[in-house]
Amino acid sequence: MSNDQCQYFHILSLAQSLTSLIVLEEIWLKHSQVAVTGAQYNSGEHLPHPKCLKGTRVNLLKYIHELLDDSEKNQLFWLHGMAGVRKSAIAFTVAETHERSKMGTFFFLHKHAKHCTTGYFFAMVAYQLATNFPSIQMDVSRAIHNNPALLNPDMPLCDQMEALFLQPLWKLRLRFLGCLPLSFVVDVLDECTSKPEITYLILSLAQALCEPDLPVTHILLTSRSESHIHKAFQNEEVRLLVCEIPVRTSGDGISLDGIDVDDNICTFLQHSFEELESHHPDFPKLLINDLAKLASRAGRHFVVASR
Repeated sequence: MSNDQCQYFHILSLAQSLTSLIVLEEIWLKHSQVAVTGAQYNSGEHLPHPKCLKGTRVNLLKYIHELLDDSEKNQLFWLHGMAGVRKSAIAFTVAETHERSKMGTFFFLHKHAKHCTTGYFFAMVAYQLATNFPSIQMDVSRAIHNNPALLNPDMPLCDQMEALFLQPLWKLRLRFLGCLPLSFVVDVLDECTSKPEITYLILSLAQALCEPDLPVTHILLTSRSESHIHKAFQNEEVRLLVCEIPVRTSGDGISLDGIDVDDNICTFLQHSFEELESHHPDFPKLLINDLAKLASRAGRHFVVASR
């Protein structure tokens, strides 16, 4: 082969590579437009951001962080409880604290069409993974190039999970050897408007974590203790992976309850009244006993105390 021919094929190869790169960059742009960025824990669509006040939920948060740092095996953690116990505040605080490990988040929200369905879940997770770990960005885009329907919310969840969740995680396996586990936070499952969808998502996530050759991966899910969600976590394929974290206001549990909740609400009220006094200096200062009485009237529900 002559030098001219070699040079021609070299230029042709460069042109093809450049064209391929441009195509993948266009796919990445489309992916970024489809990804439901408002479902991230700190998006503007969740303002005001729920967050545990400093000095509250200390034991529970410490317990959750220790679970998420455990490098032994993949696990699902199900934090559940009735409305008003501040599950989303716990989820937000965990996500904010664990941001150093570049975790993925998806906060369901029933009032937003794309936040209340699982159809965009894996597209959003893949987008966060590829943003946090640029080494897999081209791989994710290439998978979408080979099957553009992956970004369609009506695509079977199992196909989306394979291409947009499992394959990127396999690519990251060596990257996470000897590191803290990958973590994901999925908040308020009960805000998904389709019960069959959320059941299938729970089963799919459990199936994913059973796949070999993944980096150690943990998923923290929160919800109310609704029957269809509870049934999904009791599934034979799921329950072996699940560690339950019940958030109760009385009785036994792995969480803060009883006097601890009263103390937490008292701290919350004290902070709230201090904020009020800073804007209205003439506002009468409440004594600790007064705060304790108000806290007891909240019935161990933060949502009541906040009103």
